[in-house]
Amino acid sequence: MRADVVIALGLSAALLLTPAGARLGQRAVASNPQREAVAAARARPMVGTVGRDAAREGDTLLSIAERNHLAIDHLCFANDWPSEATEIYAGTPVIVPGARVMPVSPPYDGIVVNLPERGLYLFREGRFVRFFPVSIGFSGECPTPLMRTHVTEKVKNPTWFPPPRFKGIGPVPPGPDNPLGARWIGLGVGAYGIHSTNRAVNIGLSTTGGCIRLYPSEICALYDLVRVGMTVRVEYETAKVGRRADGALFLVTFPDVYGRGDPVIASRRLVRALGLADRWTARVAREAALTRGLPIALSDPEASAGKASRVPKVAPSPFASPVEGTPAPGGAPTH
Repeated sequence: MRADVVIALGLSAALLLTPAGARLGQRAVASNPQREAVAAARARPMVGTVGRDAAREGDTLLSIAERNHLAIDHLCFANDWPSEATEIYAGTPVIVPGARVMPVSPPYDGIVVNLPERGLYLFREGRFVRFFPVSIGFSGECPTPLMRTHVTEKVKNPTWFPPPRFKGIGPVPPGPDNPLGARWIGLGVGAYGIHSTNRAVNIGLSTTGGCIRLYPSEICALYDLVRVGMTVRVEYETAKVGRRADGALFLVTFPDVYGRGDPVIASRRLVRALGLADRWTARVAREAALTRGLPIALSDPEASAGKASRVPKVAPSPFASPVEGTPAPGGAPTH
């Protein structure tokens, strides 16, 4: 669960654009255009960009996240904010992590969910349609399983039938108390599904009973675009290497929510597998460990200075302290 932690406005929260490799005397890496072209051809496409926003009067982190089609957690990871935060002062600058590296071998028609990324990728007729932020299963008791399956059913205004662990609770009809929300997309594994929620503020957390939740404002769009029989893959990637349209290579890392794949180890393996072992520098390793979901430049800093190698950085900011006794993010699973 989230608490009323307030993001404070200050110089340390400003957006600072720093050339990759320019900090702490990072050594230059020799450019090898032929090798980099081979690596770029093997890397996955990267779409979108890292954007900027600013809190408006009356904004919350939820309103900022929703208008940018992200979860609060995406903003908190990118801006180095506590994930319990919900409130933000007007005028506070916000890094918007809008760059996405495509899944491996995406389906022609289907869905791919990357659990550490807290994100769902939708593909139709061989084209990437859009990214949806999601909540996933509670890491302690009910982790969302990895799966390769398909959509088995679509239900509008579903009734929730609580699992046995919810003792004494009967079926919950459609309405504001129903944790499934207004749409249910059933999957061919167990009783798992993709659905909405009656607690939008928790999108992005690992807090569900294993299902995948979307914002109430976005579930209808997904529901209308999927069909029974459509492929669904649930995967676990804490690191990805992507290729921008201009050929520049970037590494992106995400928190290891279930403790299944250290993002630094995964990053090093990916970089070396591309034949770019000398790009695994102290700077890259340090930024990979932060798991902010922001692109980390792998291309030659000298060749791409001011363009491909410029990524947003923020220094740690002072925040209001969490309320004493506030539960840790995630809390107990609900369904």
